[in-house]
Amino acid sequence: MKKKPLRFSVFLKGMAMGIADMIPGVSGGTIALITGVYRELLTSLNNIDLKFFQLIFQLKLGKLWSEHNLNFLISLILGIVFSLIIFSQFLFILITNYNIELWSFFFGLVASSILFLLKKITKWNSIIYFFLFSGVLTGIILQMLKPANFEITYAYIFLSGMLSITAMLLPGISGAYILLLMGSYEIMITSLSELVKLNSEYFLNIFIFILGAMISVKFFSKFLSWSFKRYSNQTFSCLTGFMIGSLPALWPYKNKNIGNDSLIGFLENIGILKNDKIILVLVFILAGMSVVFFLEYLSKKNEQ
Repeated sequence: MKKKPLRFSVFLKGMAMGIADMIPGVSGGTIALITGVYRELLTSLNNIDLKFFQLIFQLKLGKLWSEHNLNFLISLILGIVFSLIIFSQFLFILITNYNIELWSFFFGLVASSILFLLKKITKWNSIIYFFLFSGVLTGIILQMLKPANFEITYAYIFLSGMLSITAMLLPGISGAYILLLMGSYEIMITSLSELVKLNSEYFLNIFIFILGAMISVKFFSKFLSWSFKRYSNQTFSCLTGFMIGSLPALWPYKNKNIGNDSLIGFLENIGILKNDKIILVLVFILAGMSVVFFLEYLSKKNEQ
């Protein structure tokens, strides 16, 4: 069987997921769902079993490549890793100097994608609405939690890897935000930055984190694959609910002083009124929405 080549389009989508996974509040799972690789990713991860490792040890790489969709999986992982290595410093500059523009773009990206995901639900009933509102409520509650303050041990880093990768697979729930809540975000970003500089002191942190993530992703991807296969509408409604619940965290103005009783005062505090950047905010929200509309157009064109 002829080995399928790496897919550049999937590599680019992996890059987008990698960038999203570095930003607290933005979900790599959301990007995977928006770009149309989510279900293939779950299926590919779910197919990693004992036979996968047997083929590696037997050096049957051709069979391994074709039977486990490695052209897709490796393309996506390379894109994610490329983003983590190349764009970690660049993203830090964007967050520091162009915070409003970056969050506006992601807000538009996620808000418009919700409309397309709702169309994937083929049948609406009380059960579907229950899952949708449960997802919304869960997303909102997660944004209200306060960061923890625990001692960062290797066991805690392992646990952080398990929980954050689970969140990264869920659209609307940010793996980086889970790390922030657990108090592990700073140490893991520092470890990644130092690893890029080939500082061996931080290698063990990354290794233990990846080990926890690999164990978690195997079991959780199996559950998500099963739920998509058996309960597609309920799963889509719940995941879309997660995304809706995450929207407040993506709003570019996160001013908590919104106690003014008047509508005018409320709008001023969340950045709608008396803001010299509001036009720029709208431009970047529309830019994010345009990306989703363009991806949807390409998706429909490829199906024809």
